[in-house]
Amino acid sequence: MPAAPCLPTELWWIGEMDPIKIENEQLRVTVSPSYGARVVSLLDKAVGREWMAQGGYSPNTGEDAQYRAEECVGWDECFPTVSPWDASGTSWGRRLRDHGDVWGREWTVVRSSEIELTLRYDDPQFRFERRLRVDGPHLRADYRLDNLGGTPLPYLWALHALLAVSDRDRIVLDSVDTVSVTHLARDGVSVIKASLPWPGPSADCLEPLDRVQPVQSRFAAKLYATGLAGRHVAVGHGEKWLTIAWDRTIQDLGIWLNYGGWPQPGNIHHIALEPTTAPVDHLGQALDLPGPATLAVGESRSWMATMSVGPREQANESNTHD
Repeated sequence: MPAAPCLPTELWWIGEMDPIKIENEQLRVTVSPSYGARVVSLLDKAVGREWMAQGGYSPNTGEDAQYRAEECVGWDECFPTVSPWDASGTSWGRRLRDHGDVWGREWTVVRSSEIELTLRYDDPQFRFERRLRVDGPHLRADYRLDNLGGTPLPYLWALHALLAVSDRDRIVLDSVDTVSVTHLARDGVSVIKASLPWPGPSADCLEPLDRVQPVQSRFAAKLYATGLAGRHVAVGHGEKWLTIAWDRTIQDLGIWLNYGGWPQPGNIHHIALEPTTAPVDHLGQALDLPGPATLAVGESRSWMATMSVGPREQANESNTHD
């Protein structure tokens, strides 16, 4: 019998707050309810691979918070915007902070067991709930959103999980040949482009976009793939893969690549593959698109996503969602 894999020591979080673990034989998931229900660890126990970008807690969580280098670790939920936007002229009636209302703030533990954790964020205007459950190599996230106010609420949601990657990894995104661009920079110099071929290479990106680059690349990009019929994306190499899949209520995917290129040329290295309700960076832009996501008075909405580890064939078992 082969030796058990060496699992990383649990010193990944400086200044631990209130971590809750759910796990089975294949996955260990660690969540911090008092810090935005952030998933601080997603460990593939079979191979000892940690998939969440690691770091500490930032005290920068007020209304004027900026989601910058110190905040960019783990898996947060972005709602009702990603980039900050002045929503005073909408039913929100205020400025929406960077990356939305729910990250970095305390959530309520609704239910907890060895394999399942349900957390909820309560606000006078809305209730946002997420249930996490481990099942074999799959982590399933079930979402429920309720409008508690007296007016319809437009919103933008994105699953914002910053992933720890290496330059051995590649991104597999089927049936996509073009991605839109909202940010592109190399060595601190911005490049203005509306779109890029996927995966390339191209004149603006000499390296293929589906290949994770080393931190020395000093490259950063925010891209969107729209209308994804397959509703899944994978990253990894060999037997070490993470597949993210989502249900048919979500049609778009944000792709954030940061190889030492943001917030300025440096040493931050991660990617994010973000199922989202709109292929834009803030709610104001989503309102300019046909049929923006809006929750009627008293309405509830549910959706789901999964993260699956292991060989791509095994992970792909979870890729079909109603």
